[in-house]
Amino acid sequence: MRRFLISLSRTAKLAAAAVCLSASASAVPSVFHPDLLRALDTLDRAEGPEAYASIDRVWSLWDRADAGHIEEALLGASASPKLGADARAYAGVLSSFARARRGDQKAATDKVRALGYVTSFLIVGPFDNEGKAGLDQVFEPEGELTAPITPGRAYTGKERPVRYRAVAGAFPFGWLDASALVRPETKVCLYATAFVRDDKLTQGTRKVRAYVGAGGAFKLFWNGEEKLRDPAYRGHDFDRSGVELTLEPGPNPLVVKVCGEDSAPELSLRLADDKGAPDARLTASIDIADSQKASERLQTKAASSAKSAKAPKTAAPAAFVKPKLALGPVPVFEKMIAGAKPRARDLEAFARYLAETNGDDPALHQARDLSQRAADTEPTIERYLLASRLAEDRNQQNEWLTKAEALAQKQGKTPKELLNARAVHRRNSPNWRDASPIFDRVLAQDPDDLLALAGRVELYNMAGLPRTALGVLEQAVRRAPESVNLLNMYGSQLRLLGRSADATEAEERYAARRFDDGNYLTSMIDLSIARRNRPEAERWVERLLAAYNGNQWALGVAARAYRSLGQPERAIATYKRSLELAPEDVGTLRAVAELNGELGKRDEQLMSLREILRIRPQERDVREYVEHLEPAKPRPDEAYAWQADKFLKERYKPAGGQPRRTLRDLTVTTVFGNGLSSQFRQIVFQPMTEPAAAAGRQYGFGYEADRQVVQLRGAKVYRADGKVDEAVEYGEGSADDPSVSMYTSARSFYVQFPRLEPGDVVELRYRVDDVTPRNEFGNYFGEIVALQGGEPVSNAEYVLITPKERTFYFDQTIPGLTTSNAVSGNQRIYRFAAKEVAPLNPEPAMPPWPEVLGSVHVSTYQNWDDLGRWYWGLIRDQFDLDEETRKLAKKITEGKTTELDKVKAVYKWVTDNTRYVALEFGIYGYKPRRCVQTVARGWGDCKDKATVIVTLLKELGIKSTIVVTRTRMRGDYRSKLASFAPFDHAIAYVPSLDLYLDGTAEHTGIYELPKMDVGAVVLRVNDGKAELTRIPFADPEKNFVRRELSVELDPKGTAKMDIDYSTGGYNAASWRDAYGAEATRRERMTRDLGGDFPGVAIVEGAQGLTTSDLSNAEEPVKIKIRATAPGFARNEGDTLSMPVTTGFRLTPNYASLSQRRQPVELVAFTTIDDTYRVKLPAGSKVVSAPVPVEKTTPFGAYSVKVEQAHGEVVVKSKLSIKVPRIDPSDYQAWKRFCEEADSAFSPRLLVKP
Repeated sequence: MRRFLISLSRTAKLAAAAVCLSASASAVPSVFHPDLLRALDTLDRAEGPEAYASIDRVWSLWDRADAGHIEEALLGASASPKLGADARAYAGVLSSFARARRGDQKAATDKVRALGYVTSFLIVGPFDNEGKAGLDQVFEPEGELTAPITPGRAYTGKERPVRYRAVAGAFPFGWLDASALVRPETKVCLYATAFVRDDKLTQGTRKVRAYVGAGGAFKLFWNGEEKLRDPAYRGHDFDRSGVELTLEPGPNPLVVKVCGEDSAPELSLRLADDKGAPDARLTASIDIADSQKASERLQTKAASSAKSAKAPKTAAPAAFVKPKLALGPVPVFEKMIAGAKPRARDLEAFARYLAETNGDDPALHQARDLSQRAADTEPTIERYLLASRLAEDRNQQNEWLTKAEALAQKQGKTPKELLNARAVHRRNSPNWRDASPIFDRVLAQDPDDLLALAGRVELYNMAGLPRTALGVLEQAVRRAPESVNLLNMYGSQLRLLGRSADATEAEERYAARRFDDGNYLTSMIDLSIARRNRPEAERWVERLLAAYNGNQWALGVAARAYRSLGQPERAIATYKRSLELAPEDVGTLRAVAELNGELGKRDEQLMSLREILRIRPQERDVREYVEHLEPAKPRPDEAYAWQADKFLKERYKPAGGQPRRTLRDLTVTTVFGNGLSSQFRQIVFQPMTEPAAAAGRQYGFGYEADRQVVQLRGAKVYRADGKVDEAVEYGEGSADDPSVSMYTSARSFYVQFPRLEPGDVVELRYRVDDVTPRNEFGNYFGEIVALQGGEPVSNAEYVLITPKERTFYFDQTIPGLTTSNAVSGNQRIYRFAAKEVAPLNPEPAMPPWPEVLGSVHVSTYQNWDDLGRWYWGLIRDQFDLDEETRKLAKKITEGKTTELDKVKAVYKWVTDNTRYVALEFGIYGYKPRRCVQTVARGWGDCKDKATVIVTLLKELGIKSTIVVTRTRMRGDYRSKLASFAPFDHAIAYVPSLDLYLDGTAEHTGIYELPKMDVGAVVLRVNDGKAELTRIPFADPEKNFVRRELSVELDPKGTAKMDIDYSTGGYNAASWRDAYGAEATRRERMTRDLGGDFPGVAIVEGAQGLTTSDLSNAEEPVKIKIRATAPGFARNEGDTLSMPVTTGFRLTPNYASLSQRRQPVELVAFTTIDDTYRVKLPAGSKVVSAPVPVEKTTPFGAYSVKVEQAHGEVVVKSKLSIKVPRIDPSDYQAWKRFCEEADSAFSPRLLVKP
């Protein structure tokens, strides 16, 4: 191969030199493209696994260089003795793709088979892989690896039962794509089985190899034992990992379990000899009979081994042991960089391989880390460019580009790759025009640089100069007439300018070099159909199916083409071929149903439609169409609604003094087998007063617009005279809250009724249906349905309809609730009903409504351990780190030695450098964004900030966990069930310091939790070992506002005051926020003081207002004020009256009622500590002063102390509350305490001047 490469390079370079001798000479077609020459030189210098990325680089130049040259180069690599047998096979499979792109599909597929790729499998799946838990979970087929396969046997799959089925020759190009086989296709696992044999091997054993390429994570089992695994979720590429196996006579079962996350699993499997070369003796079958033979052999062998070892037959399977022999680029690279100081070259090579073959797990971003380590170890321009390309965001890209530019300036030459990278960076900026001169510099170096040409053409088009762009392309195509990408751009530009004939000619030249361009083939099919040219259309369809064999999309295009050509039976046959691959593909079933409907085949149409509803019961339009075709009957969930004659009987009952009442409140939730749900609601209410009637004209409710749709099923007004009116309008609006940077997918739907009169009865029926293809929360379902409100409810009912085999758990807080549980067909129906539910009357300082309302709580999880494991599986990949973030963690804590100081530094960095912006769309209402992404963006919501805190602390070796929180805004959690429905916030927790950190709490020290967090119920996730607990209540002595006033009073009641404020606890943050800005500090303080001291004026200058460092959240807040207050004391006859104790009163705020039904909420009550030092005017006499008192009770304490001496009166008052809430049984004692405390603080200081 080396001689081949050298000869090839010399020939091309001589030809290129000949062209350069004449300035007017155009490009010679036989000359190799410069980029291809560089790629071949790189391949020539490649060591070990570096060859894979170099070969892939050659293949990636298909759209840039001459297609024939690319294929020639790949064929040369596939025969090179310099490369290993495995690398030659890799080049061979890419050369087969080159052959396919040039139109020779048969030669391509023949070569794939000759290389040893398995093209037929027995598959079973999909199985659940929510939270990436599927790879390690032993599903039923995995527990029976040595047992014979039983045709037709059902296994518990994801959403529905699954069975083994044969996929024979559907993927002739060597890789299996689960998206063409199973539904759902994401977050699933699939088992693929083949039986390997060597018919010439009749006794003994021999060594063979298996090479696996997987889109996702995988395990490989051989003869029932696990031999290879890769838990990383990579994109698919051939032969990433390999393993040496022992082949025995007869069929040897080879099973690969492959699991995908956000994309469907993919698999390629190559069999080879003990050197990695193709072996024609090895064959793979999918004959069920081979399963029986292999099982008998393995069981006989196991029995013989057990007998000889005197071991029990049920011995546990051996644990997986990583192969000692590293085969394939991933294991070899991992071995090369495993040392303490790997070579920069190896780090760079591994990074390039992962990046260029889509082999980087997004949760690990190993390629980015390796590229940055390589660039830091031995800087080169190429390594800086690689690090820039893989960086998280534009700012980080710019940093690496700046380093590359500095190095280039030092070397005295700027390569075009660097210029192109900078131009692209500028192109994607707001100042995109800045890219133009940089592209010009590239083209001055290399007029045929494709990236720069594309950039220049794009900028010309954006500037409104399409003809100038065409001129650039025409010159480029004349120089490089074989460039596939240039021909594509040229044809598109011609069509943009309306030159259809010329565009068609250019596109035909392009298509001759890209046989597999699906967009072009589809457009030609459409054009042929429009021209009514059946033979041409059929020819293009055949070409599409040849290029995309086993592809659902291609089969769908072909079927639609046959349908347009008036060949419905051929279209149906094509759809059936598609359904043989993916029997549960809803799109294909829809198309079949529609076509059968057109043909008048009503029974076949209904069969397909019912199959759709079996797979996706939430398909509302299909259900409505089936209801239209079949005899009308009520939907199962809507059958629970009361008819008008039933609820109208309730309208004449006495009102009981209530302004409004609910006659019927029905909620019916249906949970389908795929985890999605629908909800039907019937609300019947009756306003009894004029204000209630006016307020009742509009009814609103919320839903999630990104995954749900609303259908109004009825909105009527039943008048007293028997007349029935309909709603006048309905609509919806956003539920965002820009004031707190909260943007969600939630929307508010409202219904507007005509004018209502007292006594009218309003009935509303509506549905909220899930419409997404899959449940983003996997198997989790939870909801809390309130059956009580602020008005009486005559009849309340909650119905839950579920699959019979699923288990749900319930808890309820409504006295007298009746329940039932029944099975109907394949469904289980739970009913909860209550009559005459009393209203919950609001009271001052009561707990929040979500805590006290009577409700039914349902969840799929009974305990917090199960819920915690599920949630950890959902979020664990979000705690990611890259090299930049690791450096950041060290930089933040530089010079910090104690754990506490490091925690303070991380917490401060997160609160200072990440703005609070909540984009609560879809799953991200529960799932945080990746740590690296949040750090790079500089914004995030509560979950994102908590994730950053936890990730950075873990990098520093400090154990911490994310904590899901039910803030005090929702009150306590009274249910026994484990569910995420009650929670609304997320923070972090450091166990070693017993410290909670709220990343959204700006201006807050680490010991100053916000009030909404104090005493909150929380779930510490603990990497899946969840723990439900409560944040401790605030210590009254640490949550205070302390005020000391030195007052110099004049005879008219005007006072000169020196005021010293200090505060601690959650109040400190609000003070830092309110007074942190120096520009508005004086104005705000004057306004706030004016409530206590009318007419107050702060002294001008620095001595009038000084503060502690309010930018330092860890420093206590202290504020000193010098001011005058003309109204400090009021004249009452010949005396001056002034307040000298706190002005806060307990009774109006917490004890205004004579009796209570609800607790009094006192969480995080601020201790008030005031000291007044009043210097009286000369000759003044104290008429009366507050009475000294001091009292301590179980509720709290209050005190007033008075001292008089030398014309000065000192009054100290203090109020503190010890308890977070008062139960109704203790309310009378609490009320007395409040009245006594208020009485102690009420007396004023009376002075006679």
